[in-house]
Amino acid sequence: MAPWQLVVLLGAFSIVGALIMPRRGKAAGPASNAEGMQAALEQFMENMEADNRAWIETVTRAQHRQREDNAARDERTASLERRVIELEGKLSRFETRTEERLERIRGTAAAAAAVAPGQPPAGDGGTQGKSTMPEGISAPRIRERYAELFDLHGQGKSIEAIAKKTGMNKGEVMLILQLAKQEEERRV
Repeated sequence: MAPWQLVVLLGAFSIVGALIMPRRGKAAGPASNAEGMQAALEQFMENMEADNRAWIETVTRAQHRQREDNAARDERTASLERRVIELEGKLSRFETRTEERLERIRGTAAAAAAVAPGQPPAGDGGTQGKSTMPEGISAPRIRERYAELFDLHGQGKSIEAIAKKTGMNKGEVMLILQLAKQEEERRV
């Protein structure tokens, strides 16, 4: 054989061999790539499931905490509503007692004004209109006993402000102001 034929034959053999070899490598490559992809996907799915479980647990805890907070808030609201009802009842009873006292005082003042000087009022044998003070000593006037209250009233302060400043109830402040007004009317 001629050398050139040997070179051509050797070249043809290498080309055919080169074409066949990559096919074998490619056939083996996709199988290993598929296994690698499947392993990667399985790992990814496991990670996703773990993350989902963690999120579900977090959401469940948040819902449980929210339910507990709502229950505590509802209980506090119910307690405050009961307290409001109780205080409204007390206020109503206090207002009723104050009105009754005021009416009694007005009735006593009207009865005392209707009685002629020197005569005891009718009904209790003369003890209602008499003062427990000895003769010659007059009872202190309301304005003198509650000077601070009348100073604040003179400054134009509200009844609430006067009550808060003096430590008295609003009803008591109103009563004292009304009694002072009646005392002034009787002295005139």
